[in-house]
Amino acid sequence: MKLMIVAGEPSGDLHASHVVQALKAKCSEISFYGMGGDMMEEADVSLDIHIRDSAVMGFAEAFAVLPKFLKKQALLKKRIRQRSPDALLLVDFAEFNMPLAKYAYAQGVPVIYYIPPKAWAWRAGRAKKLAKRANIVASIFPFETEFYQNAGAPAEFVGHPLVDFAKTDLTPTQAREKLGLQSNTQVIGLMPGSRRSEVNRILPIMLKAAANVAQVLPETEWVLPLAPGISEELISECKQGIESIPTIKLLQDETYTAMRAATLMLITSGTATLEAACIGSPMIILFRTSWFNWRIINALTPLEHSGLPNLIAKKRIVPELLQDNLTSDTLTEFTLDLLRNPKKCDAQRDALYAVYQKLGKSGAAERTAQLILEQVASARKPTS
Repeated sequence: MKLMIVAGEPSGDLHASHVVQALKAKCSEISFYGMGGDMMEEADVSLDIHIRDSAVMGFAEAFAVLPKFLKKQALLKKRIRQRSPDALLLVDFAEFNMPLAKYAYAQGVPVIYYIPPKAWAWRAGRAKKLAKRANIVASIFPFETEFYQNAGAPAEFVGHPLVDFAKTDLTPTQAREKLGLQSNTQVIGLMPGSRRSEVNRILPIMLKAAANVAQVLPETEWVLPLAPGISEELISECKQGIESIPTIKLLQDETYTAMRAATLMLITSGTATLEAACIGSPMIILFRTSWFNWRIINALTPLEHSGLPNLIAKKRIVPELLQDNLTSDTLTEFTLDLLRNPKKCDAQRDALYAVYQKLGKSGAAERTAQLILEQVASARKPTS
């Protein structure tokens, strides 16, 4: 059995590697190839394309890299023709993967789309397109599954992969001890994003707010878990010209420990907000992009909320500071309000637990692997 896999970002690389491991446990005679990153490579996937520098944020960046993307798509289409995979697994990365789904499906290759396009958030027509291009849509949200089914897509809810690894057995006290923090202070965690452009736009605002909060609550401690690919040098660059920044402890590979230790997390909108929901960490969701990107987002996205926890809850359970509303003064105000009102943090924890329960049970990768094997078996079955 030959499985082609295409993931275009670090998160997709991670989730794809877990599916590969689940498939290897179910079927020993299987080979993997395609596009991905280090984690897929470590799982014995032969990479035709490595995803270094593939991730983009915003429409302006997407236009800039379009020629490179088209070249990569052409190579992967060639691999589909040359190697005739038994199935194609696409993981997230919608703008890149949707054309591949169309091409492979037309070639008679079973297409499994894991973590499908967020058509429920914007460009709803993609759901109907995917219904004509995928043999099965492995959905990670219950409401997403229903949305795709209503569009005519063969969608199944496999659960959210974060349920399997966004967790820690540490208590808040133990987490603070591990990170060398005081047990009787308030701890604020900063997560400015996983892309350089995000960090450059959002971290300086976080740092100015941190300086403001520290003047009011000088005993507060600060931590910043570094996302993969974000260097200490970039953090230092963002500090330039900002006065009275409190001491911020930079952490490597301790994201969930930091979330468990924190009284409050300040997090750039994205998957990290859902990780914090799984841990049960109160948060403020932040987002800021270019004027051009923001205008397009507003034109295309009819959503009342931006953060994933709020979207899943279908109401505002976590404060959101977006674009022009995200200033150091407003962030200071919202941060101090939550720190001074523990009952608000407790209410948010309760609401986040309800969100966590909607993400399904553990085993998303195993269920996705089973769907792949079923699709391959169905395609191989002789027709009468």
